[in-house]
Amino acid sequence: MKKILVPTDFSDFADKALQTAVSIAKKIKAEIFLVNVNEMSVAALPIAEYYYYDKEKEQSYLQMVNESLDKTLKKITSDMDLADIPVSTLVESGLLVDTVEEVSRREKVDLIIMGTQGATGTKEMLIGSNTEKVVRNAPCPVLSVPNKVYDTFKKIVFPTTLRPDQLSAFKQLADLQTVFEGQIQLLYLNNPAHLSDNEAIIARKDELVKESGLKNVDIFMGEQNVFDEENAILDFAKSQQADLIVMATHQRKGLAHLFLGSITEDTINHAEVPVLAIPIKK
Repeated sequence: MKKILVPTDFSDFADKALQTAVSIAKKIKAEIFLVNVNEMSVAALPIAEYYYYDKEKEQSYLQMVNESLDKTLKKITSDMDLADIPVSTLVESGLLVDTVEEVSRREKVDLIIMGTQGATGTKEMLIGSNTEKVVRNAPCPVLSVPNKVYDTFKKIVFPTTLRPDQLSAFKQLADLQTVFEGQIQLLYLNNPAHLSDNEAIIARKDELVKESGLKNVDIFMGEQNVFDEENAILDFAKSQQADLIVMATHQRKGLAHLFLGSITEDTINHAEVPVLAIPIKK
């Protein structure tokens, strides 16, 4: 892993994500891209065949952003040693989710780290968080970070279906084990792979672990007929005192997302610890 992207709106949540990114980058000598997205240009109001756009406001905004980026880097430098950690600052125009995806592909980013405030109730249903929207579209894993700085991940909970498509997520997590180096506790709920018994479950786990190269792995087989899988995951992570939850995601969009939803996104919204969302690559 060589490149980490951190979107920022200069909030405390974004600052904590950046500090976490610096801690991770130090371990692997990775480059950090600190990105602010200017959404003013896409918010221009159409008037007849013209667009009303205040260029003076844009210049004022850009000046504020550049000053804020400098201030953020100075603060991080005073709090943490940035020696040998290259940090590039980017100001991009567009919608945040689309821009983060485009920059991630253009720069061949290996990991996105975002601060998250979570969302609940009506806000979650109608708006959600930018983090979960990025997770739905990102070409690489996304680490969502609650309002705290994390530098070690010793206990990791990884819910899995043990189906064949999980191999992609297993492999990606194996590639990231220089960063997320802790003990991995697989959580298997409701027997989604329709395996005959516990021996078959363990055999499938061993097969995926061997083929992916994932290390330090145990498995916990939960009760059958768990209807609220999200809370089961959160409760299990709490019981294990986990400091990271890993979720494989199919990145459903459109009607599929509307009707089927996403346990990954719900977990991100409600988890008290970071969640690493890994897109399942076909």
